[in-house]
Order: sequence, then C-alpha cells, then structure tokens
Amino acid sequence: MSTDFMLGGDMGLHKVELPLSETAPIIEEAAILFANDQNEIVESMLLDAIEDEHTGEVSRTIWAMLFDLYQITGRQAAFEKLAADFANKFERSPPTWIKPVHIESNSVASPSPVRAPIAVSGDLDTSIQKQLERIRQLAVGNAQIQLDFSRLAAITSEGCRMLLETLKQLEQTNCVVALIHAGEFSDRLRATCKTGRGDNEADWLLLLELLQLQNRQQDFEDTSIDYCIKFEVSPPAFIPPPAASAVTTKRPQIPDNVFLMPVLVDGKSDLISEITLFAGQHNPAIIDCKHLARVDFSAAGQLLSCLAPLVANDRVIELHNVNQLVTALFNVMGLREIARITPRKE
Repeated sequence: MSTDFMLGGDMGLHKVELPLSETAPIIEEAAILFANDQNEIVESMLLDAIEDEHTGEVSRTIWAMLFDLYQITGRQAAFEKLAADFANKFERSPPTWIKPVHIESNSVASPSPVRAPIAVSGDLDTSIQKQLERIRQLAVGNAQIQLDFSRLAAITSEGCRMLLETLKQLEQTNCVVALIHAGEFSDRLRATCKTGRGDNEADWLLLLELLQLQNRQQDFEDTSIDYCIKFEVSPPAFIPPPAASAVTTKRPQIPDNVFLMPVLVDGKSDLISEITLFAGQHNPAIIDCKHLARVDFSAAGQLLSCLAPLVANDRVIELHNVNQLVTALFNVMGLREIARITPRKE
C-alpha cells in the first residue's frame, strides 16, 4: 500500500482543482516548515490536523504527509503507531514501513544520513575550485563520500592538479572516496596523457590516483611504467584502496532524459544550475525524485524561477516519485503550474 493509494489511485496533489492555499492552509504551512527543517513543529501540526474532523477531502493527504515525515526521519515506532490508528479510522490497510532515507536534521535525531553522490560537473579547470571546496567540507566528519564524474566536460592540467590535491587531502582525513563513472573519466585522461598535453605531470599523477582508487592494479602498473619513462623518475608504489572504495563505480543505467535527484537539495549548491542545464537539453526532461527527501525553501524558489522560462519555450518537465511533503511544497511554490508532478509510490 502507498501514500499514492491513499490519495486515490494516480491522483496527485497537483491535480486538485482549487489552489492549495484555499483548500488546505495546514498543508501549505507544514510543507514550508518541513522545507525549513522544522520537523517537530510539522509533526505537531499534522498530528493535530488528523484529529480535526473538518479537514474533509484533504484528510488523507495530511495522513500521507505524516507517514512520509516518519519514514524520512527514520521513526519506525511512530510510523507503526500511526499505521494502527489509520487502519482503525479508515478500515483499510495502512502504508507499510520501508527502509527510510535519512537526512540531516536539527529537529529530529536520526541515524547517520545517507550521502547522495556528489557530481563533479562542468569543465575541469580553475572554475572547479568552488566544487572542490564543497567536497572537502562535506568530507568533514563523514567516513565516506561518493564522487560522480559523469558530468565532467573539458579537462585542463590546472584542473587535474586541483582535483589531485583534493583527493590527497581527503585521504589524509581518512575519508573513503568511492568513485562513480571513474572508468570513463580515466580513459579520457589516459588519452590526454598520450597526446599533445602529455608533458604535464599533474595529468599523469591524477590518472594514477584514479586507477589506484578503482583498485585497477594492472592498469596502474602499466601506466606507472609509461610515467616513469616520460619523466625519468622511480615508479610509484600501488597501494590498495580501502574496501569501501569498491562501491559500484557505475550508476544503474538510466535513460538520457532522466535526472536523478539526490537526497537533499539546498539553495547553496550548484544543483539547481545542473537541473536547469539538463532540462534545457532534454524534452521531455524527467527529474526522478525517488531518493529525494527534502528540498529547502530557497532551492524550491530557485527551481521555479529557472524552469519557468524553459516551459515558456515549450519544454516539458516532469517530476516523478515525489514524496508528499515535497509535492506539497512544489504546489505551494507554483511548480505544479509548469511541471507534471507525480507523487511517489511506496
């Protein structure tokens, strides 16, 4: 059973005829507070609302939001108590507990959050500095991070040097780096080393570092021989990476027109720019939110302002698998007017 079922088959909040603010201000307020990480207040509001006999048709939506809140914050006992109350009230099967996606929260204590892959995107040149600083910040206090190289464009020697320095710094903090799409990136870098820009040592050293992190010992040793001949130095030693670095180096295959959202979207990251670029290059552009737990209020506003001009130019944008709390936020912000929003089926 799913929150989607409770809302009536495939009917999403975006298909409600009247504006949300006219029919359910409690949903609007709860969505905004959740976006601002006010989980305790949201819980209190929703608990009061499900006891209100005058909420009418939106009652099931409020229950669905509360179920999602407990799932997102990993509160299984509260979820199961709510499920029992739901079954008694509506005389139908409640949603079932699934493995939650945890996010950082100042309001509700939860297990360690799951880190979504960090995309290293754009040109690998001096402009990459801001992204690398963010990666170093995210690594603080985390045992492991995942770096996704699938969106890297041009490669420069200065960018290679900066990325190499960052990877070395992460090693010193004992943060395990798991690489996604590193094989393709390594192949591109290898081709660069053997062509016109092969005299730059930073390119070779970054290639060796990537091969080592991927545990590709034979490729590392073959490349190190070429490196030694090229620069007349002793061959570097291969050091096997920590076991956790063997995390899958490729994402599951997804269609080219599908953008996979991370767990958390905030207005301070470059993610909104990536989504906008993606939506401008694909029609329809499908944004899969199956892992998405929270979008902060600032990011939702940025998303609306960036996507609206694309829709005005006949671009079709679809947001799939959105949880009820984020669906409500998108509706409040007006995203339902420019994008097709499909709630998550769980």
